[in-house]
Amino acid sequence: MPLRKILVLDGVTAVCRFRDDGVIMEAQGMLPPELMERLAHFAQWYRRMVSSNTDVLSLFSQMPGWSPSQGWVVQGAAMTVCSMGNTVCLVDNAEGSLNEIMRVLTEAAHE
Repeated sequence: MPLRKILVLDGVTAVCRFRDDGVIMEAQGMLPPELMERLAHFAQWYRRMVSSNTDVLSLFSQMPGWSPSQGWVVQGAAMTVCSMGNTVCLVDNAEGSLNEIMRVLTEAAHE
């Protein structure tokens, strides 16, 4: 799925796809290249952390379905970062629908 299909969603200001080492494969949006690189590295690192945490949650809770993790969302006062697989986007909270954005990110991760 082209990143443009994610970028045109209401509230999405930047989106990128990155390799497993955090290096950007493609990026679009309103962030300067340096910040886009930081976003990709953060997403790669955070995905690893979430994966480890969901493994522990699954182990201790003995509840199925937590691992492997499917994606994550970090919401701040004005902006949200959300990711699925190796795609991450930055969203303006006042404009975006996280349900719609996560649905499209899920589709993109499975293509």
